[in-house]
Amino acid sequence: MTGRSIVLIGAGSTVFTPGLMSDLVGSPTFAGWTVHLVDLNGEAAEVMARVGRRMAEARGADLTFVPHTDRREALPGARVVTTTVAVGAAKGWRLDLEVPGRHGIVQTVGDSVGPGGVLRALRHVPELVAIARDVADLAPGAQLVNYSNPLTANVRGITAETGVPTIGLCHGTAHTLTKLNADLGLTDRASEVHATFAGLNHLCWLLDYRVGSEDLYPRLAALVAERAGGRDAPSASTEGVHLAVSADLYRTFGRYPAPGDRHVAEFFGWYLRSADGAPVHEDALPWGLQGGRDDTIRYIDQKADLWQQLHDQADGTAPAVRVGDNQEAERLVSIVEALVTGRDHMELAVNLPNAGAITGLPPEAVVEVPAVVGARGVTPLAVGPLPPAIAAVVTARAYQQELTVQAALRGDRELAVQALALDPLVPGPDVARRILDDAVRAHGAALSAFARPADAVRTEAA
Repeated sequence: MTGRSIVLIGAGSTVFTPGLMSDLVGSPTFAGWTVHLVDLNGEAAEVMARVGRRMAEARGADLTFVPHTDRREALPGARVVTTTVAVGAAKGWRLDLEVPGRHGIVQTVGDSVGPGGVLRALRHVPELVAIARDVADLAPGAQLVNYSNPLTANVRGITAETGVPTIGLCHGTAHTLTKLNADLGLTDRASEVHATFAGLNHLCWLLDYRVGSEDLYPRLAALVAERAGGRDAPSASTEGVHLAVSADLYRTFGRYPAPGDRHVAEFFGWYLRSADGAPVHEDALPWGLQGGRDDTIRYIDQKADLWQQLHDQADGTAPAVRVGDNQEAERLVSIVEALVTGRDHMELAVNLPNAGAITGLPPEAVVEVPAVVGARGVTPLAVGPLPPAIAAVVTARAYQQELTVQAALRGDRELAVQALALDPLVPGPDVARRILDDAVRAHGAALSAFARPADAVRTEAA
């Protein structure tokens, strides 16, 4: 029997957790509820709980925040469990960029696909599955909502190994739609816009875009042709119709992708290379991608500063206000409200097993599609088939990610090498093996299952 509690595992998330607590405090649906904040770092959990209490006090909200270091202590009776874990934290993420970089592979994000995404999945899938098993044991019937990247691989691992109802959430597609609406002058009419996206997390395609009976794609195409650059486009950090990679994908495949160039570029083998296919320097990326990579590095490096802000809020030396603008927290609150009240709520993009939502893709593949949330849980909406070329890209990636998940679940080195070798950013199996060996040394125990057999190491030394 589920109760009136929400469990957040990985509560040390410096952006998401404060946003979630702020939105929960502002919702009357959760009066009398308890938020359990779980983090292996006890200080992080305690700081977040103190920030949450200050928010609740400032708003006069009846909401309790309790810190934990043991998730099994927090889970019994939970209605919703959210996961924002990061195995290896910011240092691990940086290694996922640096290790492939030693082999001439530059990534703009490295947390979902590319060799960095594979390495991250090898660490995260087993941990997320272990969490889900605890949820099944202690909070049967709870809804699990995962935010940890790589989102697709993590949700697939959980759904492959457990029966826990699980979805993955990412604000990227919604953010892209907001930017496109603004570029088309539709911000004030956003509620009238109908948009259908479908694909995979961080490569989701705008299949239909209209207001009433008006097809908005001709207007979008005109703006893309007018404003977007090409390979020599200037560095860009903000989204919109000016983005060079998204424009090139639209011209090539006939549909506009989300969520921005720094993510979608990593799914293809050509945007992060020079015109002749040679490696590029990490400080001189083509297609305007330098700003996206710089944003990633900046985000990794700023975590210490964010923690100082949170300490100040917890101690009362700074106002207990929401940190940043976190659309993801808002979405979670809306979803939980729908689950609790039974009132249907439409979500633009949710990650969950396909089960026929996208015609032609494996039923078990985790896809990003619209969904309805309500008394029956989270139900994906059927979008039909993807255009053939897009279907080819998405299907190939789904199978490669399935290899990644199986490698992570089994601790299978051969499958891990195959998953790396099949990534478009990796030139071949020899490089894949070298990346994996370097990653094992860099990440230590977190990837020790993928080390070369001792006899192979001795043979090479001889």
